[in-house]
Order: sequence, then structure tokens, then C-alpha cells
Amino acid sequence: MPEIDDMLSMMKSTIDNRLKPKSRAGSVTETRPFNITQPRPRSIPVPEPIPKLKKHKPAPVTLYDKPVELEMIQRTKEANRRRAEERLMEASRLQYACANPNKSQKTKEIISNIIYEEESKIDFEKHKANPTPAFLSREVPVKMNTAQILREGKLYQQREEEIIKKLENLEAGAKDASDFLKWQSEMRQKDLEGKLADIERRRLEGKLSHEEAIFARQNLIKDNKQKVQEMKEETQQMMQEFLEKKFKEEKEMRNLVEETMQGHKNTKEATKKLKNYKRKIVQEVNEESKELMKQALEEAELEMRRKMELIHQIKAMEAVPIIRQKLVDLSESAGHGLLSEMSIAELRERVSLCKAAEKESEETRRDDILQNKEAKDQLLLNTLETISKHRLEQTRAAATRLESKKKSEPKKIELKDEKLTELQKRLEERKAQRMKERQSAKLGTKRSSADNRTRSLINQKKALEENRWRELELTQERAAKLMDGSLGKSKSASRLASNLVMT
Repeated sequence: MPEIDDMLSMMKSTIDNRLKPKSRAGSVTETRPFNITQPRPRSIPVPEPIPKLKKHKPAPVTLYDKPVELEMIQRTKEANRRRAEERLMEASRLQYACANPNKSQKTKEIISNIIYEEESKIDFEKHKANPTPAFLSREVPVKMNTAQILREGKLYQQREEEIIKKLENLEAGAKDASDFLKWQSEMRQKDLEGKLADIERRRLEGKLSHEEAIFARQNLIKDNKQKVQEMKEETQQMMQEFLEKKFKEEKEMRNLVEETMQGHKNTKEATKKLKNYKRKIVQEVNEESKELMKQALEEAELEMRRKMELIHQIKAMEAVPIIRQKLVDLSESAGHGLLSEMSIAELRERVSLCKAAEKESEETRRDDILQNKEAKDQLLLNTLETISKHRLEQTRAAATRLESKKKSEPKKIELKDEKLTELQKRLEERKAQRMKERQSAKLGTKRSSADNRTRSLINQKKALEENRWRELELTQERAAKLMDGSLGKSKSASRLASNLVMT
């Protein structure tokens, strides 16, 4: 085959590392300019004459002068300012020194609370409740479900059976359990009293432990302070030991660094020997790989030839024509050799027989279902009758129970125990001791608070006096400024200043 030969030649050339001969480069083409006529030079255009502008009129002299209205406005402003200052001086002169128009924070809070209370009383958009619907007052009959009827009927049936068994046992000679029930109730009462006593004891013990815990906590605080001081001393010692260890480790690290530097010098000689050894190994591997490639090429040639032969055989097989027509006979079987094998005609007959049998079975089922329904309805009616009877009896029994409960009122349980009284006394003593300590602490705080109040009042008085002196100084300074300024010319200003100085 020519294709196989070409492939083999290509693979041999790659193995032998043959190179293709390089093609010689051709001569490079040289460009030459075109012989084109050069254009003539353009003529210079004549410049157009520039038109001259007309002279504008000069601006009027009055444009840069200030208007008279501005001066009038400035004069009125100054006059108004003088009047305002005069009125201010009169108001400051006539104002009382003790008067303070600003309200305190306490009064503001009281006013806000009063306003809030008055507004809360007013309800313009109050929500009105809707009346109850009429259908709730009527007695709606409850519909009984089949499951509910059967469940309730079974319950009553079980109760009846239990009562019958009890009566039979009594007839046989069994005893009544009334004495046992009385004894049981008495014992339960005793157990309940014991439990209540235990609960009360635990409650009192808990309160006592709470009181004792308060005293123990104070002792713990003192112990903790001592422990903290001891811990601080221990930490100082630990820090000193840590620093000493750190210095030792640094010395050891320096020695290790010196040793490693000497080891690096010896490694360079070892690397050279390794490189030479690796080169020898690479040469041996290359020689072995060339031999393996030759063997692989020979094996590939054989496989390609075998595959080509197989392809020719397959094509020859496909060229042969195949008959694909088949006749069907309904009366004959398939001929697979199975025991349950039958023809299509026989199968159709059997299907028709099965359908007829199914219809007969459906009719019988329907009859059975109707009978079961009738029996179920009868059972429900019987159970409803029994339920109604039992309910009437239950209502009567409930009425009798209520009457008996009203007659017998429950008695309060009184606990009498010596341990409880002792615990109660101890608790009261501890509480009294605690209250005394608290009162003594409060008296100390009250005295300190009274001293603080007196000090605060004295400080407030001093601050008020300082503020008054400052206000007087400020008024005198203002008067002096007015005397020196523009107001000194007018008679009214001089009078005001003299009055301020006198005050």
C-alpha cells in the first residue's frame, strides 16, 4: 500500500533525526518610482480690504455716581439702630436682678406630664366593639359521625361489661372496696401534708442559704484580693525565668547557624558528583529508547495490514442482499418451543372467557356490599339508642355530684412542725440583723448627702453673686461705649448713661 509506505518513511526519518533541505531564498524585488509630471505652483490670491468700524459714543458721567436712595436707606438704618439700643438700655435698667424668666427643668417636666395626662383622657377615635352575633345564642345540634358513634358506643359497652363483672363478683362473695378507699384517701392526705412540709422547709432553707451567701460573698472578696497579690508576685518570677530561658535559646540558635554554614560548603562538592552521575544515566536511557521505537514501528506495520484485510472482508459481506419479508398465520404458533405457547386466535377466545368471568364476580361483589351496608346502618341505630340512654344517666349523676360538693366544703391544711418553726425564727433573726446593718449604712449615706446639699447650696449662692457682678460690669461697659460713640452727642443717650452709672 502506498499510504503505509509513506507513513513508514516519515517515521524512519524522525528516528534518524533527518532534516529537510532548506529552500534557497529568491532575489528581492526593487521598487522604482513612477515618471509623473509635476504640478505647477499655485498663484497667490490678493487679500480683501478689511472694513473699518464706526466710533461708539462715550458712557455718561452719571453712570459711576452713587444714587441718592442708598444714602437715605443708610441714614434710616442708623437711626433705627440708635432707637433699638436706647430701648435695650431702658429695659436692662428697669429689669429686676432677682427675676429669672426662664423656667427650670423640673417645672417643664411637670407641665409636660400634665399635658400628657389631659390628652390621654381625650379619645376622639375610640374603637367601638361590635355586638355579639345572634346565632351564638342558639343551640346548634351537633352532627354525629359514624366513627364517633361507633367509638362512643364501644366505650359505653366496655363500661357496662365492667359493671356487670363487679356485680357478679359481689354475688360470688367479694368484699366492697369502700373501707379501702377511705384508708387510701387518709393516707394520701398524710402524704400531701408531708410533701407540703418538705416544700416549706426547703423554701426556708433556701432563704437562709441566701442570707448566709451574702456574708460568705464578702469574705470571698477579701480572700480574692489576697490571691491577686500572690498571683502578681508569681507572674513577676515567671517573667524573670522566661527571660533567662530566652537568652539561652538565642545562644543555642547562634551556634546552630554557624554549624549550618559549614555544612553548606560541603554540599557543593556533592552536587557536582550527582550531576556527572545523572548525565551518564541519561545517555543510557536515550540509547534504549531508540531501540524500543524501532520495535514499535514494526509492530504497527503488522497491525495496519491486518486491519486492512478485515475491512475488505466486511465490505464483501455487506454487498450480499438480505430477504426481509415474512408471512403471518393467526392459527399457527410462534414455534419457540414453550409449554404455554398458543396461536393468536386461541388467545382471543381465552380473553373473551376471562371477561365474562369478571362480570359475574362484579355482580356478586355488589350484592355483598349492599348487604353489608344494611347491617352497618342497623348497628348504628342500635348504638345511638344506647348512647342516648347513657347520656341521660350521666347528666343525673353530675347533678347529684354537684349537690354533694356544695355540701362538703374543703378544709385548709395546717402544717405543724418544730423544725419549720425553728427555721422561721432563724430566718427572722438573720433578716433583722441584715436590716440593722442596712439602716446603719443608710444613716451614713444620709449624713454625707446632707453635707453635699449644703455645699451645693453655698456654691449656687456664690455663682449667683458672681453672675450679678458680671452683669453690672457689662452694663457699665456698655454705658461707657455709648458715651464715647455716636450716642454721646444726643441728650437722651447721655441721660441713659448717667442713670446706668448711678445704678
